[in-house]
Amino acid sequence: MLKMYAALKNNPGEIVKAAARHRLINFARYMQPDLALEPFHVVYYTLLDKFAHGEIKKMIVQMPPQHGKSEGSSRKLPAFMLGLNPDTKICIGSYAATIARDFNRDVQRIVDTPKYREIFPKTFLNGSNVVTMANTYLRNSDVIEMVGHKGSLRVVGRGGSLTSKTVDVSILDDVYKDYAEGNSPIVRNAAWKWYTTVVRTRLHNDSQELIVFTRWHDDDLIGRIEKSGETVIDIKSWDDVKDIPAGAWVRINFEGLKTGEPTEIDTREPGAALWDRRHSRVKLEGQRALDPVQFQCLYQGNPGNAEGKLYRNPFRTYVDKSEWGTYVRSGNYTDVADEGD
Repeated sequence: MLKMYAALKNNPGEIVKAAARHRLINFARYMQPDLALEPFHVVYYTLLDKFAHGEIKKMIVQMPPQHGKSEGSSRKLPAFMLGLNPDTKICIGSYAATIARDFNRDVQRIVDTPKYREIFPKTFLNGSNVVTMANTYLRNSDVIEMVGHKGSLRVVGRGGSLTSKTVDVSILDDVYKDYAEGNSPIVRNAAWKWYTTVVRTRLHNDSQELIVFTRWHDDDLIGRIEKSGETVIDIKSWDDVKDIPAGAWVRINFEGLKTGEPTEIDTREPGAALWDRRHSRVKLEGQRALDPVQFQCLYQGNPGNAEGKLYRNPFRTYVDKSEWGTYVRSGNYTDVADEGD
């Protein structure tokens, strides 16, 4: 052990590699030196690292669009976990197979680099892009298998099949494409059915789940997990991450504009932007002015149905006859449509 430390001390490059081999944030920086990491990114990658090492089994991350969530969850994390254990079977699901395949290709590019091989020499892919021979390791846009190991990365679009596949790590990244899908009861029901009857059925006792996406509706996948009775713990400090009850979800909500007082996890002052250099407070406040309801969903992770918000001005009560104006007629209109119909 002393000889190992002495060797590292005399070779700074090896110290950097050793750090990248053990912590996700160091790995991300090593593989991509120009990677922009704001304070919230450090928190994000720290939580993903705890997930990678099995300290967190089930995690939900809510983050505004264009804040780097997929870079961490669906590119850097799978490559890192396969390096830690090339026998791990990972599945990434997204709203469309084409998007999921993009993640697959990005992970392949990472694993193929000489820098990755220096850190994780035991994790590598078949050199051929098209596999036709038996007893070889698959490498295509839907699945890659680790040569000499049982591990793999499989990607699937929402609604796709995972029949006969075992999943050690499930990563769901953006289950809904846009506002129209997020607000469609048909799509939400289909997404929930796919999650409960396909994704969850491929997991085992030691499997891990990561759900990362921008919120669109309070009845989306995250909302339904809350309503299902499963425990969801919103973390405010690092102590909250310790001793998580078995089966409970750890959740963090990265608000576009901070509300509430600073916490250990989010030290911003009220009103501060999450990534001011890219999405400033002025820009976000302008976005909120355009559509307050959608802003609460997309940027604050606080979705609510639009019902009850259709009337921008409060109803007025008239007491004196002089305030009534000119009587025209009496009538009533009732919309009995129900989104469940």
